[in-house]
Formats: sequence, C-alpha cells, structure tokens
Amino acid sequence: MLTGITAELNPLHKGHESIIKYASSLPDSEGAIVLLSGNFTQRGSPAITDKFTRAYAAVMAGAEIVIELPFVCACSGGREFSRGAVNILGRLGFVGGICFGMEDSNFDAGNVIDAMTNESEEYRGILRREMKLGASYPKAASLALEHIIPGGHDFIAKPNNMLAVSYMTAAKTQGFSLKAYPYQRTGDYSSSAIRENLSANSHMLPEYELEILECAKREGRLCDENRLWPLLQSVFIRSGREELRGIYGVDEGIEGLFLRHWREADGLDDFIGRCVCSRYTRAHIRRRLIYILLGLKRSEMEKALTGDVPYARLLAFTEKGREILRKYAGASSIPIITRLKDARKHGGGYFADIERKASTLYELLMTKPDMKREGHEVLQFPSKLY
Repeated sequence: MLTGITAELNPLHKGHESIIKYASSLPDSEGAIVLLSGNFTQRGSPAITDKFTRAYAAVMAGAEIVIELPFVCACSGGREFSRGAVNILGRLGFVGGICFGMEDSNFDAGNVIDAMTNESEEYRGILRREMKLGASYPKAASLALEHIIPGGHDFIAKPNNMLAVSYMTAAKTQGFSLKAYPYQRTGDYSSSAIRENLSANSHMLPEYELEILECAKREGRLCDENRLWPLLQSVFIRSGREELRGIYGVDEGIEGLFLRHWREADGLDDFIGRCVCSRYTRAHIRRRLIYILLGLKRSEMEKALTGDVPYARLLAFTEKGREILRKYAGASSIPIITRLKDARKHGGGYFADIERKASTLYELLMTKPDMKREGHEVLQFPSKLY
C-alpha cells in the first residue's frame, strides 16, 4: 500500500522533499503517492508553474505516482479541499495512510477531531455567534474549540495543524480507514518566500527544482498573477450585484466590496488589500475572484462539492508506480484516467469542463501561453519516469 500526501508544491522545497521521503520510508509503505493541486491553489492563487511541471518535480523528489486534485476541490476552502483529497485517496484502493506536515505533531488532536466531527450544540452555537460578529470561519472555529478544549485555539490557529485536523476529520466522516502519519515540520522553508524572492531563497530548493524553475523562467512558463487584474476589471465593468451574486461563494455582501473598490485600486494586490476585513481573508477573496472569472454558478458548484469526486487523473508515475497500478488493478472504487476527455464517461463532465476553463485562464497568465497544454496525458520523462 502507498502513503498519500496532498500538496501544492508551489514550488517544491526541501521540506516537501523530506516529507515525501518520510512517507516512502514508513513501515509497510510501498512508496509515496502525491495528490497534487492543479493550476490554482487552495488560497485562490495561480501556482508559480503549471501542474505538469510540478508533477515532474514530485517524481524527482521521490513520489511513485502523482494524481491531480481537481480544481473544484483544490481551489476551495479547507473543509472542501480536505474532503475532496481524502475522498480520492480513500477510494483508490491502494492507499493505506495519509501523511501531512504539522507545526505541532505531538499535540493530541483526538478531542479536536471529535469536536469538529460531532459539532456539538455548544460548538455550533459559538461558531455561529463568532461568524455573526464578523469572524472568518477559521477564526470562529478556533475560538469555538478554545471554549471546549483548552489550548485548541493556539493549536488550530496554525495553518498546517488546521489542515491536518481537516484531513483526519474528513476521513472519519467519510468512513475511510486511512492511517494518519503526522510529520513534524522542520527547517525554515517557505514556498511563499521563494515565490517572492527566488534568488534570495534558492537555498530552500533542491538542485533539481532550482533547475526546473530556471528553465521555466527561460521558456516564459512562470506564472504572472498580475495578469489577472485586467481580466477582472473587464468583468467588473459589465457586472452588477445580481449577476455577481449568482457566482458560487459570492454572498454576504462581498460583491459590494468588489464593485466599490475596483475602480480605485492600483492593481490586484491593492484591490485585495482594500477588500480584506475581519470576515474575509485574502484567501477567501482570491478564491471568489477566480470563481468570478470562470463564471462558476452557485448551484452547480454546491452540487459538485457534496458528492464523490468522479475520477482520479494520473499526472505522472515512475516504473515502480506503473507496477503498483498494475498490482492493484481493479481495487479502486474511483475511476483512474489519464486523459481528461475520458472524465465524461465516468460522470465527471462538470469537473473536466471546469478543469479546462481553469487551465485556459492559467495559460493567459504566462508570457508564452500553450493553449494545448491541458491536452497532455501522462507526462513523458526520461527513461525511468512515465
């Protein structure tokens, strides 16, 4: 059985490499399988390099198989992100556990998981009260937990701890017997710091990842998020409040903030900064902006997020990975595909359509767009990689 890791690798640094090696070395583990976010991340930002490039980096770091976490799940809030990831890993049939980095891996998270899974009346009441007072969901959840579990606030306030609990909660609520492997984060590695200043933080990168990024830069394949701004401006020019309210996640007056601030903003980052408040985090706002650009309707997205993920799409695998896929052929209860066009026959038409739209939008952010890139199947690498 393989050990699963959900990651964005945006970009892959030495900390990511360490957790992949750790997952591969666990007792009874046949290797690591990486569930990789597509071209847009959980924070609503486009990834620095496309998913195929990052899948290559994952294999170079030691992963045997790389599967895509579809946009519908990957560019969603923590609960939906974790639910989708666990739904895929739990149904593959050859994944025995899930490994995740934590700031506090020794903290007994059992009571936290029980509280978030069972959502007692006390927990729900505090959660509703704090959100009504203007707190974001993560902030409200941490405050609710502190009332029930001393120390819960400080624990859950750390992003990787929160995500780890979300994975374990998702596994419990969906009935998957995935073993949890917490991994203590070590080293001062930061993907955001690398994205902001690659030259100053190149020491955080494995040599192969540094070469991948330098090659992407030469070939015009590094994403420029600022290219989103004129696209958003064009949408706001023609859109009114009612039209924006039809988009998934655009509610509670956030559309008013967008329409009020876009004319005075000096670029994307300034615009987001003007909209940030106690209720809306940067990530919350960024995701809504991407939903608006893609025209994601509320009813369709809500339906997609409540059911099973319809397929697992292979992005890359090693020779050993191919042997594992053969060994466990027929064990999976989720269809495994290599071509996005095959998604429709498995009821994944909506997921695939959104994936294509998201990839097209992503390509517009490149110096040298490749509009046929989504048509790739499994990446072709040097002889030992497939």
